Amino acid sequence: MEVLPKLLSSVLPLYAFIGVGYAASRWLGLKSKWISWLLLYLLIPVVIFEHLVKADVTQMVVVAVMVFALAVLMNVPAWLVRKFWVKDINKYQLNCSFSYYNIGWFGIPVVMALFGEEQMPLVMSAYMGNVFYGDTVGYYLVSRSKDLPATEAVKNVLKIPAVYASIAAIIANLAGFELPDGIEPVMKGASWTLSALGMIMIGIGLSKANLKQLDYKKYGLIMSSRFVSSIVLMGLLVLAELALIGQLEGDEQKLMMLFSIFPIAANLVVFSSFLDTEQETAALLVASSSIISLVIVPVAAILLF
Repeated sequence: MEVLPKLLSSVLPLYAFIGVGYAASRWLGLKSKWISWLLLYLLIPVVIFEHLVKADVTQMVVVAVMVFALAVLMNVPAWLVRKFWVKDINKYQLNCSFSYYNIGWFGIPVVMALFGEEQMPLVMSAYMGNVFYGDTVGYYLVSRSKDLPATEAVKNVLKIPAVYASIAAIIANLAGFELPDGIEPVMKGASWTLSALGMIMIGIGLSKANLKQLDYKKYGLIMSSRFVSSIVLMGLLVLAELALIGQLEGDEQKLMMLFSIFPIAANLVVFSSFLDTEQETAALLVASSSIISLVIVPVAAILLF
């Protein structure tokens, strides 16, 4: 695969939408609320359903479980970082930042640019595992940073349509349902729009972070610990899958490794804003990881593919 030309022709233009989001938020007052609503309640559920209904069920389960397992395991390095090095940050926010990945708004554009539709079922399976963790445990962790009652957190989790879209797609897949060929252009348009708006959301998140007051030593330690731990743990999960199941091959294994260096989910900012808790910390964490991922993901893609 000629990765560099694909990155230059497809990923870099999408990165330009980050600048659009940043500028529109900083100087035109663009709010993220309506974009996040459109993504969470329309585009993401539609794209999830379209790709999961065509996915290999075994691969779907394997990938989703691996991503969910990675998220759970990442709570361990987060706990260690706070216990021994960074004690002046909310522990629940830190745990969520380590374990919640931007597979939807960052990963889909990157995978679409590299592979087109070919690997979309795999990335949507990974997104499903990420959703089941992030929109349940992740939301709970952010809620706990404000001491929101567990019952209220659960009620809000149940409002996230991505979970229901995933379940519906699995049922439809097992039942042999096939989408009409005529709606394929619409689905491609939905995927592209999701990619563009996802990048705009990252730009809006960056505009909310006061990078001039960033404690580079502290956040550098947090980010390096997160990325290194994630690579190691995902590597172990890929090796375990190879030894025990053997479902994933070649580019699929490499893509799983690429997922491990994706940034923190922008939903951390969305959740924190909605709950009015630790908003600046959330913005700084997401902004820091997004800037790093913008550099290392293309480099890793060139090395892997």
